[in-house]
Amino acid sequence: MIGFETDLQDLRDSAGALQSAADAAESASTGLRGTDVPVSGGVFGGLFPADNAFGRTLGMPAVAAAYDDHLAKIQQLVAQLHQTTADTSHALMRVAELYEQADQDSKQHVNRAAAGLEGN
Repeated sequence: MIGFETDLQDLRDSAGALQSAADAAESASTGLRGTDVPVSGGVFGGLFPADNAFGRTLGMPAVAAAYDDHLAKIQQLVAQLHQTTADTSHALMRVAELYEQADQDSKQHVNRAAAGLEGN
């Protein structure tokens, strides 16, 4: 590649690896859904408590609420990781495209200049 010290295939490979990481983050984000813990509710208007990860009779609604809050924050961070990783992958692919176009333009310029010299 004329004038660049970057291998276009390296850029494309990096973009592909980042896209794979973005896909994994998206899968993780999807996997986190449904892992919430019921804080309240139950049968017959709460007369009988609902089952949750903290036990039917443990009476830990504050712990369950803290878990749900933490889970929501983790879901948000994983979703953000997915988005930024996918964006970075797309950006690297675009950089590779721009480098490739610049390289082609440079080669055409050199060829035109060489043709001009031969014509003299």
